[in-house]
Amino acid sequence: MKKVLFLLITLLVLLTGCEVYDIETKDVNKVIDEALKSENGATEIFNGFKFYLPKGMKIVDKADDNLKILYNGDFYYLFVDIVSYYHKVKVEYKENSSLYLSKKLGDNGFIEITDNKDDTYHLMIEYDYAKIESNVSKSNLHQGIYNSIKILGSIKYNDLIIESVMGENALSYDEEEFNLFESQREEGSYLDYIEEYDVQEEDKKKDEDYLS
Repeated sequence: MKKVLFLLITLLVLLTGCEVYDIETKDVNKVIDEALKSENGATEIFNGFKFYLPKGMKIVDKADDNLKILYNGDFYYLFVDIVSYYHKVKVEYKENSSLYLSKKLGDNGFIEITDNKDDTYHLMIEYDYAKIESNVSKSNLHQGIYNSIKILGSIKYNDLIIESVMGENALSYDEEEFNLFESQREEGSYLDYIEEYDVQEEDKKKDEDYLS
């Protein structure tokens, strides 16, 4: 019986033309389109928003509305801007032909990929008042794009919680203020700031351990 079932499944695969493919060999625009069309229910819930986290990805750190996510050796930084969502800020983006990839995603998003010239790519995707940045290894680029867009496309906001937070003025930018949705900056990306901050925190921890 098991042999018959196996033969039937194999025949069905052959007749329907189904095939297994490596996502890294697919055209990047097809990867983007497929990710935008996919629909998944939320698996992660936070204060004011929730989203779907693809299999294999793991949240390793969280600060306010910023998340650090690990996948296959690469770190992805998710920034959710509930202030822009609250005020319904629109994104003005002009595609840049000098980049590896620069493309608008609907009326309120974009994707930018820059070749770092070291077998990694700087990935920046904004969609629906949230952004993901990462320095992705070449072998993970298309999967990273797919996973990132699935996360951003699945974000659902809780208006009641956000209105409450905004009403209480709980968000503060007293020390340093960043516009998360400017694609190009004179002094690097927000990811550059995060990575520099991580290094400073690690050095501070080492100094404390030494003094103790």
